[in-house]
Formats: sequence, C-alpha cells, structure tokens
Amino acid sequence: MHVSVTKRTSNLRARLGEAPKGLLVCETYLVAYLLASFGYAALCPPASFAYDFSLLRAVLVAASSACSLWMLHTRRRDGRWVALVTVVLCAVLCAIDTIYLGSMKAAAGIVGLPLASAMAVIEIFGAGFVSSTLLLNRELLAALDVVRNTSPAHEGGHSWDKPMRERVRTWEFWRDLLMYFIVFSFLGHFAEILFCRLIIAGVFMGDYDPTNAMLWDQWLFPFSAEGTALAAVVVFLHPVARMFQKRFGERSTRAIALSFLVNMAVCTSIDFITGITCNQDYQLWDYRQMPFNFMGQVCLQNSMVYTIAATLIVWVVYPLMDRQIRRSPRDVADGVFWGLAGAYGFLALLHFVDPSMMQVA
Repeated sequence: MHVSVTKRTSNLRARLGEAPKGLLVCETYLVAYLLASFGYAALCPPASFAYDFSLLRAVLVAASSACSLWMLHTRRRDGRWVALVTVVLCAVLCAIDTIYLGSMKAAAGIVGLPLASAMAVIEIFGAGFVSSTLLLNRELLAALDVVRNTSPAHEGGHSWDKPMRERVRTWEFWRDLLMYFIVFSFLGHFAEILFCRLIIAGVFMGDYDPTNAMLWDQWLFPFSAEGTALAAVVVFLHPVARMFQKRFGERSTRAIALSFLVNMAVCTSIDFITGITCNQDYQLWDYRQMPFNFMGQVCLQNSMVYTIAATLIVWVVYPLMDRQIRRSPRDVADGVFWGLAGAYGFLALLHFVDPSMMQVA
C-alpha cells in the first residue's frame, strides 16, 4: 500500500513537472475559484442566504469550475473551450451580480469589504488573464492532446452484470453511486414537498410544519437521507431483487412480492433506527397519533409509502437511470459527475455548516 501511494505521488509530481506553466496557471485559478466558492458557502449563515441570482451564480461557478478543472487536469482537448466559457461566463455573472445587483454589500457583511472587493477584482481581471492564456498559449494547446472519449460509460451489459466484489473495484461504480446520491438528495427535497402537499389535500394522514424554511424556502437544500436511500438501493435492495429474479424468473410475481417485503423491512428499520437515535424527543416527527405506529417513530402508512417508492426505484427507476448512463459517452458521464460534485459540495457547505454554531460563547 505504501509503495502504491509513493508511486502515485511520484507520478503526480512528474505530471506537474511536465505540465506547461500556462496550464498550471489555469488549473490554479480554477482551484482557487472553487475553494473560494466553498469557503464562502461555509461562512454564510444558511438562514440568511437569499435564494436569488447570487445563489444560482455560485452554484454554476462551483459546478462549471469542477468540470473544467477535471477536463484540464486530464488533458482533454475540449477542456480548453469548456474552461474558457466557464471563466468568461463566471466573470460576466460576477460583474452583473456585484455591480448591477449589489451583492457586494452582502458579501462584505460576511467576509469584510476589503476581502470581498479583492475577490471580485481577482475574479474579473483574473478571468481576462486566464482567458488569454487559454486562447494564445501554444504550449498549453499542445498539452491538451486527449481527444474526446466517446466509448460507452459501461462496456458490455448492465453495470450490475458483474458481482458486487468486482464492481466496487472500478471507478465507474463509485462515480455512478455518488451521482445517484447527489441527484436523489435534490429530488428527495421535492418528494418531501409533494408528500406534505398530499397531507394538505387529505390524501395522507399526518402533520407538517408550514414554517419549515429548510423545506419550503430553501429549494436547493439537499436531503441526504433520500440520497443515502438510493445508494442502499444500488448496493443492497437491487441485488436482492436480482437474486429473486434469477430464482423465480424476470417478471415473476413472487420475485416482486419478496422484493417488496425485503424493501419494507429495510425501509422501516432505517426509519426506526433514525428515529430512536435522532428523534428521541419527537422534534423531527411524531407518529404517536397515527394508527399502527410503533413507539411513535414508525407507522404503517409511511412505511407503505416508503416501500412502494423503494420498489418502484428498484424495479423501474434505477434500471432506467443505469441504462441511460451506460449508453452515454464516458467523458460525458465523468464530466456530469464532476459538475454535480461541485454543485453538491457548495450546497452542502452552505446548508450543513452554520458558522454561528462554531462561535465560542
């Protein structure tokens, strides 16, 4: 293991030593851009960050910077144009947001006026220097020699055709798993809103909190529990369903029924364990007034809703998503992953890190 790490470190040093200065300048600028974006997200109090043009700009900066950085670092020929569009677009949006929409005042209130001003100047004028480097530096252009990889993101059949012990050793498995986690963390937010709307409409029993800003106002708040649930589908629930399919047939009613029961057991167990560890005072939910509840932490209605959703994902949604990724060009799948990772990193730091909680009284 030590030899492998040492070898990778040596390869990285050699790669950096061979890289032209223009490429290193562009990569350094994008790294600084990304770190500044993440740092700003961590310093912003979640409740006071307005969901406006500034937020959309920040998310776009994080996503496009991460994708551009990956393309330049891996010497993709198209990375030059992607990085150029990223830098120019972010600089234009920064100028609009800072000068026209007045975001400088809000930024100065968080990091101070000198630092906020310096960041804006570096972002706008640095973008001009990096753009000229991307357009005119011949050494950089020669270094970007990797053509677009249009081969499928997964060779052969479905990604789950191989045993799990072989799949976990591949980059594609972890890339896809993290993409599912990120996408369903965002989709889970809107699923929770839909569930509350159905309670309001009288379709389901239960209570909801109309003052919950995390749910109703912060519409890009990532619900990581739903993302984790989808990861559990990929790692456990879908392989179990496949096992039943192989035993009883692809479209066997028995296979679907057994999969449904396993999904119910897993979903209810996760809900109950989460409840007794994080909801002991019933501050997050309270099912004690619901019929067929257990300790007020789980109830039959919600368990059935979760189980039906999990079964649809296992048998329909996940296979469709996997098929789409499998047919996509490998570079497209990798680029989308890094863009999603950048956006999720910013939003996770914004919503999950509250600087006010770190202040010493």
